[in-house]
Amino acid sequence: MQPEVHPDLEKLSFLIGRWEGVGVAGYTDMDEFQFGQEIEFTHDGEPYLTYRSRVWRINEDGSLGDFVTSESGFWRIRQSEAEQGTEPTADSPTIHLEVLISHPEGFTELYLGNIFAHRVEMSTDVVLRTETGKHVTAGHRLYGLFGDNRETLGYAWDMAAHGQELRSYMSAQLKQATTQS
Repeated sequence: MQPEVHPDLEKLSFLIGRWEGVGVAGYTDMDEFQFGQEIEFTHDGEPYLTYRSRVWRINEDGSLGDFVTSESGFWRIRQSEAEQGTEPTADSPTIHLEVLISHPEGFTELYLGNIFAHRVEMSTDVVLRTETGKHVTAGHRLYGLFGDNRETLGYAWDMAAHGQELRSYMSAQLKQATTQS
């Protein structure tokens, strides 16, 4: 039995579920390619979402090919001290969030951002790397629902890495694969 969504997560609840779809990736040091992706947002009744993403190259015949990468982390509402302990309402000011995303390529990103209706925009506050980790220095992400019935989750990820300024890296359009809880 799935626990109720924590009141702090009300404005993020549109993300909950498993999303699947396709996208495109490319950067200065890599050729552009199409990929298949699965993103999952889950909760356990606590004031955060658990996030997981997995990406595979798409073969010429349209099937999923080689595994490319994954990332995982946590999304939570960032409240001021005055707001802590209060439930969000429709009249609440802009909802702020903080997101931790870790990558197997040896780096972790801390994003700060805002939620506007069914859209999230966030930028990195800090990027931590292991000694041998991918040299990422900044990121900016947009997530949002669109379509006639807001049935598609779209996202765009801009990244600064390997001495490059912030530039487009990945984007995708995904459909919900499971019922929202």
